[in-house]
Amino acid sequence: MAVPFLGEGFALGASVCWAIGPLVAYKGVEALGTFRFSMYRFFTAALALFLIAFALGDVPLGNTRAMAYLAASGVIGVALGEAALFQAVFLLGPRRSSVIFALHAPLTAVLGSVLFREAVMPLTLLGVTLAFAGVYAAVIFRAPTEKAGGVYHKPERARLGFLLVAVALACQVAGALLAKEVVDGVAPFFASFLRTFAATIAFLPVFLVLRGAPRAKGSAHLPIVLVSALVSTIGGMTLLLAALASTGIVRAVILSSMSPVMYILLMSVLRGESFPVQAWIGSIVAVVGAALAILA
Repeated sequence: MAVPFLGEGFALGASVCWAIGPLVAYKGVEALGTFRFSMYRFFTAALALFLIAFALGDVPLGNTRAMAYLAASGVIGVALGEAALFQAVFLLGPRRSSVIFALHAPLTAVLGSVLFREAVMPLTLLGVTLAFAGVYAAVIFRAPTEKAGGVYHKPERARLGFLLVAVALACQVAGALLAKEVVDGVAPFFASFLRTFAATIAFLPVFLVLRGAPRAKGSAHLPIVLVSALVSTIGGMTLLLAALASTGIVRAVILSSMSPVMYILLMSVLRGESFPVQAWIGSIVAVVGAALAILA
């Protein structure tokens, strides 16, 4: 029996994971450095995903085309894209990075609808426009207590941060489109393992050359790596792949891009953080737009 809106539920779950992920990743990058943190997280997630897929009996090795596409998606979207994004977050801060990186959602939706020939009705287009406009309002209008920039907060570092966000954006779009091409025939946990394992292998030379010394000593940072791997990669990536396999790319991308809205809700409830009225209005507009696009 088909479960209605199952793919949409997966996409919303991914957005929740990605709302939490940067908060954890920021501390991990600060303690270990971008390359060391990313390598540890990729390896931890790949090992866990393989064990989960093996335990579930979902380790099909015969579909070489799907494996090749997912591996390429992992190298581009995970190894290159996420490493660039984490370093950008460290240089610019979470909010400014999110403003630019949020562009990956409309770009992926537009390119995906063209490449995969998904019909986009006028009401769907209106919903997509409202959703992305609302997301931008949610990330542009920051809370008074939130830091505007990253650790360095200097113009020369900001320029590097903006460049890295642009790289992360392009890699994220390409990685998502590659995965969508083949993910329908692969179990989500195994698909996530393939992407993460390929990212781990591809990232190893970069890690060995550029790892440097950890900024923090001791093993107190290891729980951060484990939580980040669990939330962002095992949770967010697997749920996104399940969404891409269960619904159209436009719907999956719209709902998985709601992470700034989820961030506002989580920070308001869990930390009592006060956000400006404009951010709340943007969040409401985003939710209305997403609902229109789904129900159209």
